[in-house]
Amino acid sequence: MKDLRASIDIGSNSILLLIGEFDGSSFKEIKNESNVTTLGRDLDKTGLFHKESMSISFDVLLEYSDIAKECGIDPQNIITTATEASRVAKNAPEFFKEVLVKTGINVQIITSAGEAYYSTKGIMFNSEFNEDQICVMDIGGASTEIIKLSPKSNKIIKDFSMPMGAVRITNWLEEGSFEKNLEKILSDFHLDLEEVKTEKLYCVAGTMTSIGSMVLGLKSFEETKIHGLSIETSKIFNMIELYKSFSKTDFLVEFPFLGRRATTIYGGLTVATNIFNQLGVELVEISTYGLRYGTLEEGRILDEHLVK
Repeated sequence: MKDLRASIDIGSNSILLLIGEFDGSSFKEIKNESNVTTLGRDLDKTGLFHKESMSISFDVLLEYSDIAKECGIDPQNIITTATEASRVAKNAPEFFKEVLVKTGINVQIITSAGEAYYSTKGIMFNSEFNEDQICVMDIGGASTEIIKLSPKSNKIIKDFSMPMGAVRITNWLEEGSFEKNLEKILSDFHLDLEEVKTEKLYCVAGTMTSIGSMVLGLKSFEETKIHGLSIETSKIFNMIELYKSFSKTDFLVEFPFLGRRATTIYGGLTVATNIFNQLGVELVEISTYGLRYGTLEEGRILDEHLVK
């Protein structure tokens, strides 16, 4: 029996939609949309969602609601999650109440443990691993999740969320507070990072899929070229110096697919390379399957993963 489902992942930098059809053990992707909205912009300074980012995010969610209806899905049945920025922003409940009223989409804010759980299900989605244990990195806009898991048992061995992501780092670089904030985070998570040292790191989410596209010199995003792509970290470290003086316009000329992500991609590169250094990573493999694939497969959000 065919089961049509939709999921939305509201992150600190982007909002993603996935619609797919399950038929027994098979899966058919119907819609896959991504829009950068920078919902976590200036969050550390204000403690609030930025007004312009909320407006952009609302328009995107309204568009996704219409897409779901066109596919025969009631917007209220879209499995919609929100992560770190929504856990922090004081005006998140008010904003999501308006979203529910005007779009029919019911947003559920999930815990960092929930992020790890559904991101794990996402990277395992239609994928096979030979290793007994793997480590996964998910760079978001406001936070970065690190997960160590056993693919064979599908169990999480270790997971933690660090409060640094592409948007936050971009803000810190602009403010001149990057070094101080980074030093504190690396100190706070020193023991956690020691437990997940690895030469190979699996990477999900928009920052790393964009970096993979940049390594290949793509002008447009091509998922088939990115999913499963392996990259030596030395190539990514070289990008830090290469793009240090790039402006948003420079990035867009060189890599038009970045769109609004052109503002935060250097911040994302900075997050990635600092984590590579801490973990001793020499090789990364990129997966385009992330949190929204995990929630779609689960079919619901478990109560223990909801922020109360």
